[in-house]
Amino acid sequence: MVLWIYWQLNNYELVNMGHSYTDEDVAQLRRGKGERLYGDGALVVLKALLESGISYFGGYPGSPTANLMDAVADAYDPLLKEYGVYFESSSNEMSAGALLTTSVYGPVRGAVTWKVVGNGVATDVVDHVSQLGVKDGAMIVVGEDYGVSSTTVVQRTLAWGVKSGILVIDPRGDQQVLHRMVKEGMDLSRDSKSVVALLLRPQASHTNAEITVGDNVVPEISTVRKVEAFRKDPTLFALPPFAQEQEKDRHQNRLPTAARLVVERGLNEYFGGSQAEFGIITHGTTFNSTLRVLSLLGLADEFGALDSRLHLLQLNVIHPLSEAQIEAFMAGKKAVLIVEEGQPDLIESQIRALANRRGIPCRIIGHDVVPGVGELVPERLVEPLARYLAETVGLDADGAIGRKARAVLDRGRQVMDAIGKPVPARIPTFCTGCPERPVFSQMKIKDAVFGEKDWHGGDVGCYGMAGFKPFEMADSNIGMGAGLAAATAITALSEQKNVSVVGDGTLWHSAFNTSVANGIYNKQEATYIVLNNGWTAMTGAHENPNVGLLMTGEPMHTEMSLEKTFKAMGVDHLEKANPYDFKGFQRKLIRIHEDKSKPQVRVLISEAECQLQRQRRIRPQNAAALKAGKRVAIDRLYVDDQVCVGDHACMRFNGCPSLTLKSSGGVVKKSDKAYIDPTCVGCGVCGEVSTMALLCPSFVKVTTVSNPSWLEKLALGLRRLLLPRHVSLALERQ
Repeated sequence: MVLWIYWQLNNYELVNMGHSYTDEDVAQLRRGKGERLYGDGALVVLKALLESGISYFGGYPGSPTANLMDAVADAYDPLLKEYGVYFESSSNEMSAGALLTTSVYGPVRGAVTWKVVGNGVATDVVDHVSQLGVKDGAMIVVGEDYGVSSTTVVQRTLAWGVKSGILVIDPRGDQQVLHRMVKEGMDLSRDSKSVVALLLRPQASHTNAEITVGDNVVPEISTVRKVEAFRKDPTLFALPPFAQEQEKDRHQNRLPTAARLVVERGLNEYFGGSQAEFGIITHGTTFNSTLRVLSLLGLADEFGALDSRLHLLQLNVIHPLSEAQIEAFMAGKKAVLIVEEGQPDLIESQIRALANRRGIPCRIIGHDVVPGVGELVPERLVEPLARYLAETVGLDADGAIGRKARAVLDRGRQVMDAIGKPVPARIPTFCTGCPERPVFSQMKIKDAVFGEKDWHGGDVGCYGMAGFKPFEMADSNIGMGAGLAAATAITALSEQKNVSVVGDGTLWHSAFNTSVANGIYNKQEATYIVLNNGWTAMTGAHENPNVGLLMTGEPMHTEMSLEKTFKAMGVDHLEKANPYDFKGFQRKLIRIHEDKSKPQVRVLISEAECQLQRQRRIRPQNAAALKAGKRVAIDRLYVDDQVCVGDHACMRFNGCPSLTLKSSGGVVKKSDKAYIDPTCVGCGVCGEVSTMALLCPSFVKVTTVSNPSWLEKLALGLRRLLLPRHVSLALERQ
């Protein structure tokens, strides 16, 4: 029954799997002034960075900017290497942020990237760089995602920027504007000596558009045009007596300079009638939502044309704000609506404080009408905008705006009525054949067999989905690499044993120091299961030290061994297992879990390649073999309709998307039967679960052989000749 997908780092065939961008996509990056480029937000940002003359780029992949890392990696050999742009896939956000130090000590431009929660990881080093100031441009492309469509923690970069003196650019949803803001942001960084954070939201990152581009600028300092040395300057230490002077310079010179240049260079935009008595202030993609709603209410179109009775200020730069610009916008207006997304409401607070301090006689409306928490998609803005236009602006004398607003909201209700029943929440789940699923299946089986409930400390990664049904094997979901550390006091203060899980990507990111070193040093009693699938899978499959390749496809020329690292750190009890081998894995899991020799961190490394990456590798190989007439054997699992009784017990320990239900079609047995759909990859886990959990024997493995050998043909012929037909067919199905 077991499908042996035995995979180890020592004998794994290293293949550059490729990322997201075709040769045609990358070729567009060479286009010059006045030419057109068609691509997504990541490609647009990369083109703008090349036009800005960057010398380095690095980052830690995380949605919604993981595709920016892909774009740079895919463009490295064809273009960036030629320009001498240094590129690294950083081990975490702090090491990525440390790259910006290059721009402190030399006239060098560069950029780094990570998702919004990475701000916290990087903050120590970036705060130092921000205090020191930069010479020629340093940009952080932050994957901002307040709508949490691609991240977990709800937060805004603006608060970090205000606290740390970082300029924050939040472009409206327009790829041409995004292209301009990257270039303007790099110049703004240079001229104000400040670090810039450019917010790249999912709406821009994953939207394709055609834009007009400019010429690339080959950096004067690069890997192919090296300087003799970078300068030494002890005044550029964030230490007394220099620290206070640096702080004064940041707030008395650099930030005021940035605020002035934002206005002089027209980075913030105006729409509608400049003489209007009523205004709206938006930022980022709240502009797009606002324009969409106003168009539905008959006061705008979606291309920026706005009714002249309204005046709109779009803040593409949200820190620092120019007080002079805000005051001038409010001058002569009776009321202004601030459409700010999320908390803390720093834009609204600053504008209210400014109006109060300067005695500006303009009514300010903000989160007292606009929803204060949650992403401001159009349907959440319909009612607040209609209310502002009717009650404050007075544009709804005939009730037309109110009727249109109700019609928009009614459409949503009509959809719900048409569906009839509430749509079930779709929780995240593991991919078909994922090697992490059998680990949690076995953990659940062990808990059921022993009749105990361990504490399962988890953190951020694909394996965080184990907290949902059917496993419920993650009791905490804490920041990357902190799961084991989060369980130290919990298990010390209870009778529960601790079994924590970490992925290999997260282990290299931070867990070795945050959890492993902490656990060993503090004599933590724990079992630590490492899901070694060879990739940083949660961000879309990116190379990490286990792969043996850089993101560029170049070899590492060294081995970074998990086993040797654990041993060097002081782990005494370490075992490795294949998660698809249920009996072997279960035996090792129980042995390591029941080791009571001393309080210690015991490690079980589960070794099996990410199934998505495996399929991307073997499917082309199988297709090529079939074309060449070579033998190809493919395993698939099926459920025997004659055996399955429809009790669905198999699903409680499995959770595979390919294992589903179909109608029994019977009169007596009315329960839906288990069914394995064609997306099955033949990993064998469902059959193993049914055996280990003492469930039904209805799972059957079938091996389809194309271009069989003469010996296989002979064996099949003899089987059909010598055995009764029903027995022969049954054996063939197995």
